[in-house]
Amino acid sequence: MSAEILAVFAALLFAAAILPGTLGVLLMTSKIAARGWGARLIYQRAPWIGAGGALILLLSWALALTTSSVSLTLLGATAFFCGVAVFGFFMHTKLMFKPVTRPLYMSVDQALEKFGPDEEIVGVIDDQGTAWGYVARLARRPHIVEQREGANPFMMTHCILAHSSMAFALEDRFAEPEITITSALANNLVFYEKKSKCSIVQAHNGSIDRDASLRMVPTIAVSLKTWKAMYPNSKVWYRNKEWRDDFYLNLLARADVIDPNSPVMVYPLKHGLDDRLPMKAMVTGVEIDGLSRTYSLAESHINPLIHDRLANSDILIASGYGGDLIQVFDRRVEDSALTFIGDGENSFVDHQTKSRWNMLGQCVSGPLKGKSLKLVPHYSKMFWYVWADYHPGAEVYQSNKAAVAA
Repeated sequence: MSAEILAVFAALLFAAAILPGTLGVLLMTSKIAARGWGARLIYQRAPWIGAGGALILLLSWALALTTSSVSLTLLGATAFFCGVAVFGFFMHTKLMFKPVTRPLYMSVDQALEKFGPDEEIVGVIDDQGTAWGYVARLARRPHIVEQREGANPFMMTHCILAHSSMAFALEDRFAEPEITITSALANNLVFYEKKSKCSIVQAHNGSIDRDASLRMVPTIAVSLKTWKAMYPNSKVWYRNKEWRDDFYLNLLARADVIDPNSPVMVYPLKHGLDDRLPMKAMVTGVEIDGLSRTYSLAESHINPLIHDRLANSDILIASGYGGDLIQVFDRRVEDSALTFIGDGENSFVDHQTKSRWNMLGQCVSGPLKGKSLKLVPHYSKMFWYVWADYHPGAEVYQSNKAAVAA
């Protein structure tokens, strides 16, 4: 076999191994990469295939040099090979989006001084009630930050395309995950867990075929000033600037896809655009026992205390801090479903006992003082078009229709 044929084959083999996992090309291969078998092929086996291509290219050059026949075809195939290698180095998701496994934290006051009061924070409340804040803008590139301190470890996930943030408990088969960001399926984050060989879709809280699931941990999205008011002694995650940030955060992350006023989306929808709400309206999405319901931020601004019932659960969607914070609570206390009325800017009183509650769900005065409302995990301030695509036909709460139904 001639050196030219070997070189062309090596270049094509290398491209087939590297390009499917790169931004841009991933637009065409996302459905494959989102599957477990596809992720194993693209992110685990591809490096070995690429290495094989490199060895074949070296063999072609050795053959050409021994016969003194270095041709334009050989040079062209080598240039193409090197171009793919450079493109892969800059654009491969395995290198671009490495999950953070050793997070750095600062105090809220330090974060305020560094980032300012309007910086968006993803807040996670672990099983012990400890609050952890994450700078959403800095989470756009790694997508995942693992928090393993304490007895209740979790990972915070953030998807820039859907403006969705959710934390999942690190337990059972996902206690010590080895994660690679692999794809985006219908504009939502997909990652692959090597040990369990599962591809996980954020909006599914588990694998595509539902044979693996993760437990959601309560998560909110608020400004740093609101986070400070709620949890003044909490830690806030940050990371030091890296050279890839200039390439990604300052270039790709400014695309129209993250602009709430832009109709641009990256990946095609599975079920078509649901026009019941504006495309990129931010919504609170709640799913309980397979049933889902949508609460628009506009509705929460009109009605700061929404009482609802979903899948036999009595819930309260509470808005506070000027509409910046949306909390979802289980409003059952001591086997009774409480009803509430606003009492001040960030507190409310239950009709049954006249006890006063704050936006953390804590009873601060009255007969139920010391009790707490249980937080219900939900998607906070997620783009409507992605939430609706993953929950087709989900009800959209409207207070006037709810009143008529009642």
